[in-house]
Amino acid sequence: MEKLNKSLDEVVLCIKNSKEYRKCIELKEKMESNDEINSLVKEIKLKQKKYIRTNDSNILSELNELEEKLNSIPIYHVYNENLEKVNYYINYVKDELNDYFIELLNKKY
Repeated sequence: MEKLNKSLDEVVLCIKNSKEYRKCIELKEKMESNDEINSLVKEIKLKQKKYIRTNDSNILSELNELEEKLNSIPIYHVYNENLEKVNYYINYVKDELNDYFIELLNKKY
């Protein structure tokens, strides 16, 4: 079991050491002090809750506009691009492990 944990730690470390992950951390710290981004994120969350409760198309339009505005901020856009790559790495590892165990457990003896 110790060998397995060590191998998993290596995989996690590989992802954490990726330039995309490091860039996400760097940008996230910068965004935390960006009032415009924080304000838009809060407003989007409120609109999302309101839309879920009402299913009002006007609220959906407002929500889409806010999301467009947020995505037009360069730092946020770059953050999302890098986050998408990091999530791809994580999903790749997850899928490979799933495939490995499915194959292992379905072997005929």
